[in-house]
Amino acid sequence: MAENLFNKFNESIRDVQNDKIKSIVIGLFVLLGFIIFIYSIVIGIVREPLASVVDAVFVAVIIGSFTLVGIIIGKRL
Repeated sequence: MAENLFNKFNESIRDVQNDKIKSIVIGLFVLLGFIIFIYSIVIGIVREPLASVVDAVFVAVIIGSFTLVGIIIGKRL
């Protein structure tokens, strides 16, 4: 099953007309850029005591965004 899903994913990436996957991937990069921008602002404002909490939240948000995009791409295929 995983091989079949992988083959479908490869075919959809090769298909130039498939704008759905392209828009999802571009949206992921925009989301990651926004998250990094907000993270750098918060780290600049908040000093040492809360920096470890912000780091943990940053990692959780990055993992969550990749998971969300993976689910969306999986449902589109």
